[in-house]
Amino acid sequence: MRPLIVSALMVLCGSAALADFEICNETSNEAFASIGYKDGEDWVSEGWWTLQPDECAIAVVGDLKNRYYYIRAESRAGNWTGEYTFCYQRDSFSIRGDKDCTLRGYKTGGFLKVDTGNSLDWIHQLTD
Repeated sequence: MRPLIVSALMVLCGSAALADFEICNETSNEAFASIGYKDGEDWVSEGWWTLQPDECAIAVVGDLKNRYYYIRAESRAGNWTGEYTFCYQRDSFSIRGDKDCTLRGYKTGGFLKVDTGNSLDWIHQLTD
């Protein structure tokens, strides 16, 4: 009886869903994405994930700690940008701070505000 209980617990623990922020490309074109968010007192921007059609990237691993996140994505289908500016580049990056981007060798660009409603996980879909 004891091995059966242990096996059942292992299955339940192994199938627990992870809470993350995912960006999914639901367009028919290759897309590139990045994210911005508050980490303690600092603003952080990370990214440049290449997403093929119907592909997702985990932008934030684990339970979400903020209500608001900011994304920037680009493709031939269009751009997903907004009025909130962060530093970014078109290569893999993780940047602390959102000031003096150009002086530090980065681009400055608009990011779209995403309200997760204090969810622990979120999937943001890029659509045509």
